[in-house]
Amino acid sequence: MGWRFPLAAALGVVTVATGVALGHGLLVGDTAIAGTADNPAGVGNGSGGTVTAAAGPGATAFAGTGTSTFAIPGATVGTSVAGTASRTVPATPSGTPASTPAAIVPGLAPYVGTWRVHGAEMTIEPNGTATERIQLGPCRGISVPVRCTATATLKVDLSPGAPHLLYTGFRYTDDSGATVVPDSLEGLPKVGDGYRVRAFAPGVIELIPLTEHLRQILGSPYRCNADADQSARQRLCNA
Repeated sequence: MGWRFPLAAALGVVTVATGVALGHGLLVGDTAIAGTADNPAGVGNGSGGTVTAAAGPGATAFAGTGTSTFAIPGATVGTSVAGTASRTVPATPSGTPASTPAAIVPGLAPYVGTWRVHGAEMTIEPNGTATERIQLGPCRGISVPVRCTATATLKVDLSPGAPHLLYTGFRYTDDSGATVVPDSLEGLPKVGDGYRVRAFAPGVIELIPLTEHLRQILGSPYRCNADADQSARQRLCNA
């Protein structure tokens, strides 16, 4: 972070809301009280104005900005002087503290993450929800085709023993993100369709259709994550 007041920073100047002292003198309101670098000026019973103390023995220069009440080392503050001073403080790092990892639904850990196949990716969350994005290609129009993406929501059911993923809703958007209605939903999953999920190989899961409709339209049943080797990504997931 750069200095807000480069000259003041270079001189080691402190600003205190009581008077102005620069070099060897100190002004308190309209009254000057003498002082030197070896014998810092005292602040008497004055008020108003701005104090600026040059850095030197007994004086302290602060970097940055901020407002606080404090006494200049070596200075005597009278009872009627209760100034508020500007001083520098180290910049506070921006950002938020590292978040605590979300608790994973028991039995779901091997399946949490993002799994991809050519043209689609599915993300299973630790809380038992999932989303899937499917690139549909042209889904509207003939003379001027409109490309679409289907974004599906799914819920995870662990009660059967193995995880089941069930579709709960769909949204279709064009390349600009605007909602569209495809000319036809034939060949696409629908609410109520779902899969049983099983681990197939390191970094690979297999989706086993639960409905006849999904069985008829499903392409590759495999989904790969970053742990899958190159052969599995190419041979099973076409990715």
